[in-house]
Amino acid sequence: MRNNFFKSKWNRSILLALAVSPFITASFAHWSGSRVQESLAAEEKPALAFETYMVNTGMVKETTRVVGARFRFKNLSEHKVTVTELVPSCGCLKPRLEKKVYEPNETGEFQLKMETASESPGQKEYFVDFKYEDTQERSTRLTFKLELPTRRLVVKPKALVIYQFTPGRTIHPLTVSDYRGGQDFEIISVESTSKFAKVKLAERELDKGVTSQKLEVIVENLVPPGKHNGMIVIKTNDPDFPELYVPMIIQGPDRKTAQNLLPGSPNAN
Repeated sequence: MRNNFFKSKWNRSILLALAVSPFITASFAHWSGSRVQESLAAEEKPALAFETYMVNTGMVKETTRVVGARFRFKNLSEHKVTVTELVPSCGCLKPRLEKKVYEPNETGEFQLKMETASESPGQKEYFVDFKYEDTQERSTRLTFKLELPTRRLVVKPKALVIYQFTPGRTIHPLTVSDYRGGQDFEIISVESTSKFAKVKLAERELDKGVTSQKLEVIVENLVPPGKHNGMIVIKTNDPDFPELYVPMIIQGPDRKTAQNLLPGSPNAN
């Protein structure tokens, strides 16, 4: 019976197909793999190359008021590059980029600056996601590392976000604390750059060698719809820290709510 099976022309065809199928499968996989690799190899590389992807300043001097980093880059492609957004991991970094469009072979840079008095001591690691478009949307993460010394002059909170959705006066505290001890620290003047807020000095405290000067940021009434940026500027008699800055955002109500709160509207008080 076995001999009859091999003698059958149909059965011999089946056996031949089974014998050569591994070779066909391997060949198909080989050539398919080559096409995939060729496709991947054809993908365009990101247009921007950075001089460094991490800046580490190490230990910052105690008297350093502002510390920063600079990241340089070049457009190595044949396409125009448009920077769409710089997203920092901390609002204290204040990334600054002078222009957003870069032609082929053009170089550029952006800077980070941070007020040391607004940050706690210790090792810090921040990053900025640098987002841009060449032939597609891209994002590059750049890292900034440093170490801040033991507390000396500290501002809390380091930034103010005020939600002023309804009429009425609101008061928001700030505190400048001097941990150095024995220093004749004094605030000379305070100022708000926003027309929607004012700032004034409050009580001064001495507790366990730490001098703390309190401030009050006051928003008198309802503000217009949207987000309003400003800065609290604190001037001192300290030669190492003559000026301190606290970023401020005042968020007003949406337009519909603001309309309802206008004098004469049914919902106005």
